[in-house]
Amino acid sequence: MNKLIYSLVLGTLFTTGIQAQNYTDALRYSTEDLNGSARFKGMSGAFGALGGDMSAININPAGSAIFSGTEFSFSVRDDNHKKNVSFLNQETINKDSDFDLNQFGIAFVVPNVSENWKKISFGFNFQQTKNLSNSGFTYFGDNNIGIDDYFRHFAQNGNVNGSGFPLSTFADGNLPIVNQNAIGEFYLGLNDWNARSAYLGIKTELVVPESPNASETNYIANADRTLRRQKYEVIHNGQINKYNFNFASQFGNNIYLGVNLNSHPINSSSLYSLRDDNFESTSLVRYANHQVRVNTTGNGFSFQLGGIAKVGNQIRLGLSYQSPTWYKLEEQSREVLYSTIFNKQANQNEDKDVDLLNQYGDEIWFERDYKFRTPSSWVGSVAYVFSKKGLISFDYIYKNYENIYFTSNNLKGENTIIQNTLNGTSSIRVGGEYRIKALSLRAGMRYEQSPYKGNSKYIGDLNGYSFGAGYSFGGVRLDVSYDIAKQDNMFQMYEAVLTTPAKISSTRSNLLFTLSAKLF
Repeated sequence: MNKLIYSLVLGTLFTTGIQAQNYTDALRYSTEDLNGSARFKGMSGAFGALGGDMSAININPAGSAIFSGTEFSFSVRDDNHKKNVSFLNQETINKDSDFDLNQFGIAFVVPNVSENWKKISFGFNFQQTKNLSNSGFTYFGDNNIGIDDYFRHFAQNGNVNGSGFPLSTFADGNLPIVNQNAIGEFYLGLNDWNARSAYLGIKTELVVPESPNASETNYIANADRTLRRQKYEVIHNGQINKYNFNFASQFGNNIYLGVNLNSHPINSSSLYSLRDDNFESTSLVRYANHQVRVNTTGNGFSFQLGGIAKVGNQIRLGLSYQSPTWYKLEEQSREVLYSTIFNKQANQNEDKDVDLLNQYGDEIWFERDYKFRTPSSWVGSVAYVFSKKGLISFDYIYKNYENIYFTSNNLKGENTIIQNTLNGTSSIRVGGEYRIKALSLRAGMRYEQSPYKGNSKYIGDLNGYSFGAGYSFGGVRLDVSYDIAKQDNMFQMYEAVLTTPAKISSTRSNLLFTLSAKLF
């Protein structure tokens, strides 16, 4: 089926309420998972004062100047995600796994540049910052409000000043359900998202007017608050990547300086679905399914500045700055609504599915471009090196999520919500390494604070720990790590009526392998 894309008018919002672009998506794009090489992850990413690892460049760009020669590495991982979802006193367990290339990087080192500048390095590092394909989930619950109540909300309250739409608004759309193309064209002609949602509810007979009068503004949810079984489903595919283009140098014997120019491509597709079925026998609604698909593509740009200083033979200090990421994204969205209604007169069930096709039979999609920036962050680091026996390292990261900001006019209203909802955060990473000849043993822990103010935390605090080992075969090193992190989140698919959140207790684990080699 072909797509036909319609642009959203600037200044309008996609207010069907089911996970259209809002600040929660910007928040998701503003965070990075702990990904990278096995050595980096084995120490929980506490590398801001150390360098000498390709993934350390992503924390402090001065880190590539620590390499003694040109080096490359690549990493593959087995990523596992378990989510226990609690909703209306019912629990659903979700498990996902994925195997992929997680990291690739190379640093070219030029030694003996001048008397003061001991060496310079040029580096490139690819790192997956989010694996969206592992972030979907499903949950169930028994509820006495559902999709019919949701669409009634728009018919009853979606007009000017919160009033109901007169039934005459939809008079010309009184088309047989088999005429999908004409229904789609009438839907487009309404030019108001609330009216479009109300029309969907009426056409599928999930919503019915109290009377056939053209002036009628009162509507009934056709399941009449009867108990039904609900299935919420979220499917994500795609990834968010980060490309570091790095330049660093060593000044004298103890100072290392670096800069990154970063690209952040996003390519994701999502399906948000709610299904109502197993209604009580008194309900005229026997089945309902509301689906919204959202595809997001685009890119972002950021830069990083950093430095590392050796204090004596054992202490290392690091400081780095991550600029905001300036994103420009394109979002395509499409919704459909399906229902099965019991016809009393015919004494049978009838399907009332609306696929939203235009006059040419193409699927109706809506497109919107928007821009926003993520918050900047600072990383302060200190490490203590025990000669050639090992080391211990500590990183502190500060990031203020109040500084997420939409620059597009159609989403500037989200900025006020961000100011009232989000806060500055602190993150801590601690890692250590102990060497026994060619063998290295590693461990680490990390803590990430929730970005939400108050007690209503839709993203909870994160706690994680890691273990790892590596073996050096001269110029080639093989590393392995195991990382596990736990976090409690809340998820709310709809922004109106169906606002009871589900609680998600998430456990994510990674088994990671890295091969690195010194080229010259």
